[in-house]
Amino acid sequence: MRVAIFKSLPVRLAGLILALGGLSLLVLTELNRRAVERILYEQSEVQAMLATNAVVEGLDGVIGSVERLARLVARDLEERTPARAELERLSRVVLLDQPQIFGFAIALDAGSPEERAGAAVYRSQKASRFVAFDLASPERAFWERDWYRETTDKGLSAWSEPFFDREGAERNVIRLSVPVWRREGDKRRVAGAVSAVVELDWLQRLANSNEFSETSFTIVFSRTGRIVIHPRDGYVITETIDTLAEKTNTPALAEMRQMVVARKQGSMRYQEPITGRRVHANYKPARTAGWGVIFGHDEAEFLRPQNEFRRLSALYLGAALLLLAGIVIGVTRRALRPLGPLALASDEIARGNLDCEVPAARRADEVGRLASAFRAMRDALKAQNLERRWAGQALEHQLKYNQLIIDSIGELVFVLTKSLSVTRINPAVTRFAGYSSADVVRAPILRFLSLAPSASGGEEAALAEALRAGRSLHDVPAELRTKAAGVLRVRLSFAPLTDENRVVGAVVTLRVEEADLPPRA
Repeated sequence: MRVAIFKSLPVRLAGLILALGGLSLLVLTELNRRAVERILYEQSEVQAMLATNAVVEGLDGVIGSVERLARLVARDLEERTPARAELERLSRVVLLDQPQIFGFAIALDAGSPEERAGAAVYRSQKASRFVAFDLASPERAFWERDWYRETTDKGLSAWSEPFFDREGAERNVIRLSVPVWRREGDKRRVAGAVSAVVELDWLQRLANSNEFSETSFTIVFSRTGRIVIHPRDGYVITETIDTLAEKTNTPALAEMRQMVVARKQGSMRYQEPITGRRVHANYKPARTAGWGVIFGHDEAEFLRPQNEFRRLSALYLGAALLLLAGIVIGVTRRALRPLGPLALASDEIARGNLDCEVPAARRADEVGRLASAFRAMRDALKAQNLERRWAGQALEHQLKYNQLIIDSIGELVFVLTKSLSVTRINPAVTRFAGYSSADVVRAPILRFLSLAPSASGGEEAALAEALRAGRSLHDVPAELRTKAAGVLRVRLSFAPLTDENRVVGAVVTLRVEEADLPPRA
């Protein structure tokens, strides 16, 4: 059944059209898909680069402003030592001016314990909005703090690694420490330090505001690689880029940190071993604090609409091809419907059945004309076969009549081939010469017959020449040897037989004039 279906012309024609049409549509769809993917990739790369630049610029803007403000305060305190109340007021002014600063501290040491002064102000959720601390109190003892001693010992401004501030902010922060210099004669010494505590929530908000997709993520790390911002809070402060790259088996993170340390920016694609997703990441160093920013996103997310469109296109293509197949099969079946009965009729005609039914032409198109021509051909073959049958019967009757005529002739009759061999004889040959058909058929006639010496050119030459020329001979004297070794003197008549102007044989008749027969025992 399946083989018969696939042998059907409409089905094969529909299959060919579907194959060619489907292949063309698939090629066009694939070319369109690749072009759209390339555009989407380029758009995602541009957006990722812009987002990375925005995060870095926001980071540089805040960190740079905090650093400039802290240096300005430190420069203002180089020539004076205000009281604690003045230091607290100055710290409040800084907090009001810079909302990203969560706490500000000023610590001064004029040279003796009595001249030490310090104040720290932190933001608070209470109605007063600020909380103040006396850094010169025995509980705070700023001169024993690491940030103060490191700043005064090195005499350099420095950003700390991110840490959890348990004494004031109670959250993840970073600290900027700027030394306060004093001139004593020709020398300068560090007489204190200004400290700004910056919370990291603003940095997370900055990163979130620039993420343009659901899978976008931002990683900010410090000079030493300590993670400052990460989509997973568990990695902040506790991990570095190098340890995270080792833990997640993602060496691309460590490579990007090395590029940031070298003050280079760029992009990189890598595959996450755990999730298996392809990530496109941009990296760029910040101008201040030696920090770096990595902004990444899942490449497949941008192709999600394209994949949806691809699925819809596949469904549409399949439906269109099925509809086209139905139309092609229906149209071809209707157009080629007479061909089936014509094929059956041709099989019957090939088997000799000329009385089979041939469908009549119901349309004026090519198939209708073919049916009419086939019907006319059947009728012509039928008439020709009838005429051939009548001709054959007539020929058979004619041969039968000819045989009767030959057999009824009293003269001896020999029917010869082109090589003068005997093919048949009449009863007179047996009656007069004693030969049966078995004695003479296929034997040369000149074995029994000889022409008179007067026949020019010899016996065989005379008969062969007459046969080749299609010329008859009449009353030629000849002798026929009998089976009993006797001789019959006869008169020979020779008439060639022709078929469409071709000589195919001859008929020899012998009229007996005298018989010289041996005496009977």
